Amino acid sequence: MFSRLFIFYLLVLADSPVNAVPVLNSDQNRMEETRKEHKEALKSYRKLAQKEPETYLPYVAQTLNNLGIVDGAQNRAEEARKAFEEALKTYRELEQKNPESYLPYVALTLNNLGVLDHAQNRLEEARKALEETLKIYRELAEKNRETYLPDLALALNNLGVLDHTQNRLEEARKALEETLEIYRELAEKNRETYLPDLALALENLGILANAQHQTEKARQAFEETLKIYKTYAKQNPEQFSSDVKRVEKLLEELQR
Repeated sequence: MFSRLFIFYLLVLADSPVNAVPVLNSDQNRMEETRKEHKEALKSYRKLAQKEPETYLPYVAQTLNNLGIVDGAQNRAEEARKAFEEALKTYRELEQKNPESYLPYVALTLNNLGVLDHAQNRLEEARKALEETLKIYRELAEKNRETYLPDLALALNNLGVLDHTQNRLEEARKALEETLEIYRELAEKNRETYLPDLALALENLGILANAQHQTEKARQAFEETLKIYKTYAKQNPEQFSSDVKRVEKLLEELQR
């Protein structure tokens, strides 16, 4: 059993000049409608970007990223890849002219592409994307720790999960332990926002510890994870009951 990846990054620009559409509709029955709305928005942005590229190319890239997320959710993997790759190419061009503004979006899109590569078992391509993501977020966090520390944690988690998949267990442990350390720090300041991320980091470390036959360490991680999820499940059972059941199963498997 492998550790779990964090999901794709969603990207929303609040000052979008075209009517906003939902990035990913929570109602799966409306997923195709959401996809259609993104494709229509992309068509509009492409036309605008032909006349005013400086103004509208960022919105082309934004919409491509979000369309890629919808495609990924619909298992349209190759269409998702095409969207992410074009978004990345556009952000790299924008970053050349304005690195301060667009380097974070390069990292964001690299993360999404790396997650998709991992899901498709394109592991070396995933490593290349996720290692560059991590490098960028380390640089950004050195300059602005408060803003980019959550992004650094996510990048570490996703690379750690990939390390686990490739049986690079000590590298995975190092990355996931740093992930956990960051989320503990973040949760001390903002429990409501970061405790679920802390729980997931603990779960990933528990899965890794189990793979390394460190049963007691795995048990401690799963028990702390379960405690967090049970607390949230009381407030929001629809969202967190499946997490409780999953971790309970992991604890049961340790006893076999």
